[in-house]
Amino acid sequence: MLRGRSALARVCLCLVCLLGPAAELQSRDLLKQVQTLIGIAPQLNDSGCWLYTPTAQDYEKCPSSSLTCFSEEVQVLIDEWANAGVIKKGRFRLKRGLRLLAVKLKKTESECSRCELFPEEEAKTFLSKLKETIQKMNSRSLSP
Repeated sequence: MLRGRSALARVCLCLVCLLGPAAELQSRDLLKQVQTLIGIAPQLNDSGCWLYTPTAQDYEKCPSSSLTCFSEEVQVLIDEWANAGVIKKGRFRLKRGLRLLAVKLKKTESECSRCELFPEEEAKTFLSKLKETIQKMNSRSLSP
């Protein structure tokens, strides 16, 4: 019985060690996915897709709620574009990645706006602000 617990503890310790740098790698992958979506956006000149859009400044004040909003709205965007036949729905894992980062950053954010209170922007502007936010998040994680 003791061996089983010892082995389990070692596995858990290995997972913790592996997941530490995963956030930085994950945010780089998220940035690549956003850039891919930005490249697709011109194909949908006037798609009529308006999304609640936090800014990098909103992220500074309320990181978890801003990333949660971005993740919810990314899903709306992907659903819209998949229904239009522009992308394959299962190709992007952006919502999940943003949600995981939001959970990692979970803080008490009682004075933060709900997603529906952010201004609505076109998809291109939404993606641009998401890219800016991820870049700010990356630069913050690289700072000492």
